[in-house]
Amino acid sequence: MLPRKLLALPRRLAHPWRHRDQIHKAVSIQALPRSNCAGACRGFSTAASPNAQPLGSRPGTDHSTITFAHEDQQYLSFYKYATVNPVDLPHLRKSMLQEWRAMGVLGRVYIAEVGINAQITVPVSQHAIFRSYLQSHPHPLFHGVFFNSGGELNDENNDRQPFHTLHVRVRSHLANDGLNIPLDMSNRGQELSPREWHDALDDPRPKRVFDCRNYYEHDVGRFDHAERIMVETFKETFATLDEMLQDTPTDTTCMIYCTGGIRCEKVGAYLTQKGYTDVKRLEGGIVHYAQFIKQHTDIQSKFKGRNFVFDQRLSNINTAITDDVLAHCYTCGQPCNTHTNCSNTMCHGLILQCANCAISFDGACSLRCQNMKHVMDQQSREQRRTFAQQYAYQFQHHLVPNGRIRPGPPARTPSGGHRSFSSYSVQPSEELYQYVVATTSSLDKHTLHQLRALRSAIDRDWSQDLTAKMIPEALAAYLHFLLKSSGAASVLEIGSFVGYSALAMALALPDPRHLVTCDIDPKAHAWASQYFKTANIPIDLRLQDGFEVVESLAAAHRQFDFIFVDGNKAGYTALYEAILDRQLLTPHGFVVFDNTLFRGQVVNHAMGQGHPKEKVAAKLAAFNQRVASDTRTHSFVLPLWDGLTMVRPVLPKPDTP
Repeated sequence: MLPRKLLALPRRLAHPWRHRDQIHKAVSIQALPRSNCAGACRGFSTAASPNAQPLGSRPGTDHSTITFAHEDQQYLSFYKYATVNPVDLPHLRKSMLQEWRAMGVLGRVYIAEVGINAQITVPVSQHAIFRSYLQSHPHPLFHGVFFNSGGELNDENNDRQPFHTLHVRVRSHLANDGLNIPLDMSNRGQELSPREWHDALDDPRPKRVFDCRNYYEHDVGRFDHAERIMVETFKETFATLDEMLQDTPTDTTCMIYCTGGIRCEKVGAYLTQKGYTDVKRLEGGIVHYAQFIKQHTDIQSKFKGRNFVFDQRLSNINTAITDDVLAHCYTCGQPCNTHTNCSNTMCHGLILQCANCAISFDGACSLRCQNMKHVMDQQSREQRRTFAQQYAYQFQHHLVPNGRIRPGPPARTPSGGHRSFSSYSVQPSEELYQYVVATTSSLDKHTLHQLRALRSAIDRDWSQDLTAKMIPEALAAYLHFLLKSSGAASVLEIGSFVGYSALAMALALPDPRHLVTCDIDPKAHAWASQYFKTANIPIDLRLQDGFEVVESLAAAHRQFDFIFVDGNKAGYTALYEAILDRQLLTPHGFVVFDNTLFRGQVVNHAMGQGHPKEKVAAKLAAFNQRVASDTRTHSFVLPLWDGLTMVRPVLPKPDTP
């Protein structure tokens, strides 16, 4: 799956692509000693000989820095499967960064024990030098690589710089296949040149053409009659391919393609090992085919649309091979082939968005994200960081195209078996919650008016960072429904803040005086007391700690039909024990604890993957486990909002005659 925060796209698209904030400066290639390249790649020592002369230089040469910021760029991609000693990788990375930067190379390069995969740009003036440098490189990893040219990039044909810097990263895989048994890469099927591929597509004999890319790549461009494998990550390809080829004879012609060829190498090896005897793959992928079409203007392209690329361009107009528009705007549904990232940096989901919607929504994928963007635009850098830490969890499963449920072969469980149950779900959104409130019949207009009047007063008098602690309107409606439908006559709330949840529950009771709520914040308590006094709503508000209230109510022999706990999360387990031990709950009553999934962190801790600094989440995970194992109660963790743990006493079994 393409990560949600795939690429931080620049918003200054109206300017020429090479007008950037930072100019790439590099030491001239002539300033690199002769011994560096060989030493770095044979013995992997970056120290130059003290007597070594720079390449092509004479004594006294000025090795000042040069810049390539105003040069046209040559886009190159290449890969090679080869065996590399893992000990060599860190040193190879260091030498590549030094020497490639000296030639003004920008891009993303992965090196691994199994080879190299690179997507880069090289200044046109350095293009021949760079290729010659690699071809004569001492390390065998670079020998015989196929250079896939993406053409020259300039102001006339490109409005967005593909890369801003050079990254060379050591990885465990070049293309993670997720297979338990390594593939035999010696037989990867027949490699076809772009012309041979073009002609093979014209061949009337039966064949199957498979697009080995992710679904969002296929959405905007594809070969005629290609079947999309519909995966989010490459390692899902093989199980899905098995299902697609079920009952397909092994002598069937299988034509496979991807962006640059590297994924097809593995798919080709997989198919041949599965017994398929006529596997054909496109040499250099779509990138190579696009150059072939560009050079042969008399040939009509069989690839339609745009070629999605994994750099800053994504699928903008500069990646178009034909003018065909195959996809649709995520926001309005109009034909659209342009990917971008949601301008709400907490979401940053990969979306298809037309120019009109990009203006209307300020580059955001939804009204919710647009509102979040506007809030953060008004904040300082430090405020944005704090705000994002508080709210980013809400966008971890935000509904964007790269998280949508799509048609295709059924998903698999981690064990490999098919799901026997529905996996459909509705992602949370402001629009969803508004719909829920609008269709809640137990919440009459007068009650909703009172709740919104209180909310308006809170928004007027309290800052946003404090009101973020309040429950949302849809949860208030849910609590109101629970009390109405269960016939509850008394409520205890621990953690009232300014009384919003208290009012939602009090208005569901026959007599609001039978709601007791407490908080330890004197300012919030005073504000809520004054508001309810003015509104003539007789709620029992107490300025006390939750444990103190439990003890005082137990001493008065009070019991409640419903208890809502939204106070100190670290004290949930102790409060749970106190409520049961003091018998504050009626036999048919409910206790509901709020925030028990805590921004999604609790599940990670329960699975042993939580961060040590997430103390609250660790305690809530222990609390949920304690409640689940308690034979005195039945419980259920409701995965709505920030998580609700709902608890009810186990009723004694009736005596049998």
